[in-house]
Amino acid sequence: MTPTYQMIISVLIDKFGIVFLEDNPDDFAINDYLGDSLMFMQFIIAIEEEIGVELTDDFLNNDLLNSAKGFAEKIDFYMESLQGNADDPKI
Repeated sequence: MTPTYQMIISVLIDKFGIVFLEDNPDDFAINDYLGDSLMFMQFIIAIEEEIGVELTDDFLNNDLLNSAKGFAEKIDFYMESLQGNADDPKI
């Protein structure tokens, strides 16, 4: 389980009061735990606060939340791309 995946679970537990019956769920649809579009936006903002970076509009696609693991991988890839750009002297 990646640190980003753990962070997603922590946000859902700490900020939204979600209770998981398993200690470490293998994978799940985050959509199943967010009731409406307001909760979706609050979730995205909570993730941004945790990672300290504003996410691009690509992350505002509700379909991304069909897999917590997939969402964590997308965040990891995005963060790596930001680090790569910071190392590039042309940018």
